[in-house]
Amino acid sequence: METVPPRIGGSMEKSNRNCLMWLNHIKTFRQKDRTVLLKIYGDAVSVYEALKLGGEEVDRLVERKIIKLSTVNEIMNDSEDRWFDKLTVDLENKNIKALTLDDPDYPDRLKYIPTAPLVLYMRGKTEFLNYEHGLGIVGSRRPTYYGNLVADEFTKALAVKGITIISGMAMGIDARCHQAALESNGKTIAVLGGGVDICYPQTNYDIYMEMCEKALLVSEYEPGEAHISLHFPSRNRIISGLSDGILVIEAMLRSGTMITVDNALEQNKEIYAVPGRVTDMLSKGTNNIIKQGAALVDSPADIIVNMLGTEAFYKNDDKKVRGSGVNSTIIKKDKLSEKQTKLLGMLGFEPVFIDDLIRANDMNISDTIHNMKALEELGYVRSIEQSYYILSGKNTCI
Repeated sequence: METVPPRIGGSMEKSNRNCLMWLNHIKTFRQKDRTVLLKIYGDAVSVYEALKLGGEEVDRLVERKIIKLSTVNEIMNDSEDRWFDKLTVDLENKNIKALTLDDPDYPDRLKYIPTAPLVLYMRGKTEFLNYEHGLGIVGSRRPTYYGNLVADEFTKALAVKGITIISGMAMGIDARCHQAALESNGKTIAVLGGGVDICYPQTNYDIYMEMCEKALLVSEYEPGEAHISLHFPSRNRIISGLSDGILVIEAMLRSGTMITVDNALEQNKEIYAVPGRVTDMLSKGTNNIIKQGAALVDSPADIIVNMLGTEAFYKNDDKKVRGSGVNSTIIKKDKLSEKQTKLLGMLGFEPVFIDDLIRANDMNISDTIHNMKALEELGYVRSIEQSYYILSGKNTCI
C-alpha cells in the first residue's frame, strides 16, 4: 500500500492518485460533482487538466450545473503545490496513511456505493480495513440507560465472534460501541466527519487515543479538517458502505441515525433494530423502521446467526471481555434463591433505588443488600451510581 504521495521537486506529480487527492481537497464541490466529472473525463488527471485549463469547457460545465462557479473560483485561486507539500508533511508527521480509489487496497465495499469517497485517510491499525464481516452500529447521542446497556452487551457479544464494529465515534451509542469493542479485544473502526488527527467530540478523548493505538480511524477529510455538522451526513454513507448491515439502538424519527439507515437501504444493506418502549421518543425511530421492514432483534444471537450462521453462534469463544467478571458469550445456569429471583423480577433497564426494592419485597436491609451483591457478582444486575440497580446483559440480551 502506498501511504504517502511522492514528492517531485517540491511540487505535485500529476498522477491519477495525486489528482484524486486534489479533487478531494477542493471544498466547494458538491458530493456528486466529483463522481460526475470522473464519469465524463474518465480519470482524475483528465479532470484536473480540464478544470485547471479553464476557458469555454469549464464555462459549459458551470452552465450545465455540473460544477458551481464558486468551485471554479476556488480552483483558480488554489495552489496545489503548496497544498500538496503541506499534506505530505502532515501525513508523515502524524503517521496518517492515504488510500485512494485508484489504489488496489481500496475496500471493495466502498467502490460501488453511490459517490464513493475518492480518498480515505487512516490512523491506527490499517489492517483492520481488511475484514470478513462488519456491522455498523448507530443510535442516539443521548441514550437512556437501556440504550447504553444494549449497546454494550450487543457489541461485546458480536465483537468476540469476530465481527468488526463500525460507527462514527459520536457521543452516546457510537462511543459506547467503540469502547465495548475495545474492552472485548475486538476490532472496531470509527468513521469521522473531520480529520483523523482531531478528536471530536473532546469528551471522547480517552477513546480516541486508545483507538489510535488499538483500532482504526478513517475519514475522507484531510488532516486538520474541522468536524462540522455539514460533514456528518456524508460521513454516514461511509459507515453504511463499510458495513454488511446496520444495527440501530435508540433513535428519534428525524436524526442522523435515520440518514445512515437511508444510505444503507440505498446500498442494499441489511437493517436491524432493537425495539423500545412506545412511550419513549428515542424509540420512535427504531420502532418505525421495524414497522417498515427492518429486522427486529432482541438478542445478539439474531445478528450472529444471520451474519455467520448457526454453527458460529454455538461455537464457544475463549476471548475474555476486559472489564467484566463474566464471559459474555457463555451462559452459566446459576441456581438462584427465591428472593434473588423475586428481586430480578423487579428490575428493568431503568435504575431502581435499593430502598424501593426493600419496601416492595418486605425484606430487611442487610438481606436485600446481600442478595443484590450476589446477583451483581453473578452478572445478573449492575450497580449504577450509589444504591441504584439495573438488569445486566446476562439476564436479558445474551
